[in-house]
Amino acid sequence: MMTEGGTYVPAGNDWGNVPHYYGDVVRQCFVVGAALMLLSAPFYTDTLREHLPFLLFGGIVFVALAALTNPHNRSVVLADAVAAGVAVVIYQTWALFDYESSTWIEFGIRQLIALIFVAAFYFSMKTLRAMLLGKVGKREEVGEFDTE
Repeated sequence: MMTEGGTYVPAGNDWGNVPHYYGDVVRQCFVVGAALMLLSAPFYTDTLREHLPFLLFGGIVFVALAALTNPHNRSVVLADAVAAGVAVVIYQTWALFDYESSTWIEFGIRQLIALIFVAAFYFSMKTLRAMLLGKVGKREEVGEFDTE
């Protein structure tokens, strides 16, 4: 359906629901993950000088990717997957390598952030797969997998 200005408006109750596109979930994970990265900075007071630039830069990158994520740009979805995967590796490694020297709160925050980025990685990969298969924006068809 077109409006007077010529812009597309989805018919029915499908506002913001693009089939096989999970960018909204990735966006939410990135913003929450970035917020937790920045809010957790005071827990790293003994190493804050070394870690703060990475926390700030990482937070900015994740918020920027969240803002750029859309169902029309495959390269941004690929960047989402790469950034989320790198964040999982960094935070999980950090959590496990500093397990004995960190507090339970520090360990728990790092684990939580790693899990948030695991979810972001999963949903960005689902979107990327759908984009590569040409399925984004297309509904499933009955009998799609019938061989007869």
